Amino acid sequence: MRAMPNSSRDKLILLFGLVTYGMGQSLLYVIFGPVAREIGLAEWQFGVLIAASNVAIVIFSPIWGRASETAGRKTIYLVGLVGYAVGYAGLALGIQAGLWGWFAPLPLFLILLGARLVYGILAAAIQPAATAYVADTTDEASRGQGMALIAASGGIGTIIGPAFGGLLAGLGAVVPMYAAAGLALVAVAVTMLRLVEPQRHVDTTAAARMKFSDERVFPYLLGWFIVFMVFTGIQVVTPFLIEDRFGVVGREAVTRVAMFALLSMGLVTLLIQIVVMQVWKLSPKFLLRYSFLIFAVVLFLLANAGSTTQMYLIYAAMGLAVALATPGLNAAASLAVGPQEQGAVAGLLAAAPAFGMIFGPALGGILYNIAESLPMLLGGGLVAILGVYFWFVTIPEPRD
Repeated sequence: MRAMPNSSRDKLILLFGLVTYGMGQSLLYVIFGPVAREIGLAEWQFGVLIAASNVAIVIFSPIWGRASETAGRKTIYLVGLVGYAVGYAGLALGIQAGLWGWFAPLPLFLILLGARLVYGILAAAIQPAATAYVADTTDEASRGQGMALIAASGGIGTIIGPAFGGLLAGLGAVVPMYAAAGLALVAVAVTMLRLVEPQRHVDTTAAARMKFSDERVFPYLLGWFIVFMVFTGIQVVTPFLIEDRFGVVGREAVTRVAMFALLSMGLVTLLIQIVVMQVWKLSPKFLLRYSFLIFAVVLFLLANAGSTTQMYLIYAAMGLAVALATPGLNAAASLAVGPQEQGAVAGLLAAAPAFGMIFGPALGGILYNIAESLPMLLGGGLVAILGVYFWFVTIPEPRD
């Protein structure tokens, strides 16, 4: 007998692939950030490389989201996982070549840029397919809990990624990245063999189209854009902040401090999204009206952090803010549209944070060069304004 697509097994399979993807994102900052200067990349080049794949994700996520309506959520999800494995392995090879001195800085930059673009084009399929899958397999009352599981995968990846990287880094600077690409291939195999395609609730002969400017979902797309523009801008400058403000010297030491900061954030995110939000059904309205104000306070505190211990605590608080904001944004947008538009809105929900990540890394590096605290102060002001904005937005509630 065919298993139901909302079974615990299918959720775990989906979560495994998303966690693997989240691990790769956290390893990118923990491993790539500290070696960027070592292989001859300037801060702006590192920022451009991080942003490049996000340009591709912005363009292709809506396409993959609509494609999941006709080709199926599972098929498009598999395309994304394969693309992630191939693109991530290519990036690792490029970084390794840079450490070996095989290329001058400019050719190396172009090689890494190509790998990031391949990664972005194909991995853009992962998030919209997964988000639409959850929308297909949850009722409205449970939509926030389902989206919390999707968001939690990033938190789990953030926890596992740094520990995974620290464990394998002794074997080579980019060995953890090779291993992460291998895990993605394992996720491909498990998904292909065991994940059940959800029952379709709409006509699959045509995919609905939706614009970023659609007034039903624009506030939540704006929220994703600002959160990740600010968040990635902070992440990019964190290794430099650790070295310049706290006096931590050496690649391994900087990597270790960055790892503990991300780990503290990931643990709190995991606790909120896997435990708290699965017990209490927090409404999108509650999540959005408080999470951004918390985020603003956290960033103002980070601007004045005086020790690595304080930074760990602040990153933990940042995990709380992100844990509340991300499922709230996804659930509100999903509830705002009909069943036939879930693939289209999922594509936009994946593109919006990537759009923010185009600007965040570059802006973070530029602002940091002006003043160490400027990325945190301006980012805190921006999310504070966003938090106030959501008190004036009509946020959809689950219907009985």
